[in-house]
Amino acid sequence: MLTLMKQEYYKAIKQNRLYIWIALSFIFPLAILAIFKSQRTVNAITNFGQGTIYVFMAGIIITALSVSQEFGFGTIRPLLSRRFNRGMVFTSKLLLNFSVYISLFVAAFLGTMLGKIIFAPKINLADKINYVGTGWQNMGLTALTTLLQMIFIAALVLLITNLVKNSGAAIGLGVVMIVGTPILSSISSLLINMAPILKWNPFNIFLGVAVYRQMPAHLFKEIVHMSEGAVFTAYAVYIILMYGIAYFIFKKRSV
Repeated sequence: MLTLMKQEYYKAIKQNRLYIWIALSFIFPLAILAIFKSQRTVNAITNFGQGTIYVFMAGIIITALSVSQEFGFGTIRPLLSRRFNRGMVFTSKLLLNFSVYISLFVAAFLGTMLGKIIFAPKINLADKINYVGTGWQNMGLTALTTLLQMIFIAALVLLITNLVKNSGAAIGLGVVMIVGTPILSSISSLLINMAPILKWNPFNIFLGVAVYRQMPAHLFKEIVHMSEGAVFTAYAVYIILMYGIAYFIFKKRSV
């Protein structure tokens, strides 16, 4: 497994596009703060200079391509012809993708901090700004919830990529889940009004993760119709289920 991971990281490092993705993650929040004066606020900065949307998009594309290109280019055959089984290959993809997500966050953080120093030096992230706490605490929460949402969406992306053998469809679904959160919230509310048991639908769980700790517990329960603990229990079940199905399809795909 260690040898396989070394190969995966070696391939990723050799691909120039990885450096481009990470560089753009650094540039995106810096450019937003430089161009738009309205974004030079503490809320924008704790949201990584609105760079979370870029991290989301890049993460989705990288996730979809990580599997589809192995089959598209036929590079899966040499891996399977050696001592590596499909479970090891699938796991290595997940670990590599997670590493890339973290790299994107780090780059976005550095870009945001540089933008803050240049364009909003008076903002003090140590000050308490809302219910969550200080600017730093808000930034940490943003990173956590965004990462959890990315892991959720990545599971769907991998599932669809393996199911339809098309990365474009998976990327499209991921984009809809990112930019269509208000729509997803409306769909979820409609489902819950039809039958309370449908509060366990994946859209509602995704929404619950997105608004985690951004409001008092009683307001959270009014919006999501369940407690924070229940949301994360359902989140864990969905993650195991979706990644499990994605692996099952990956295991059965012909090469």
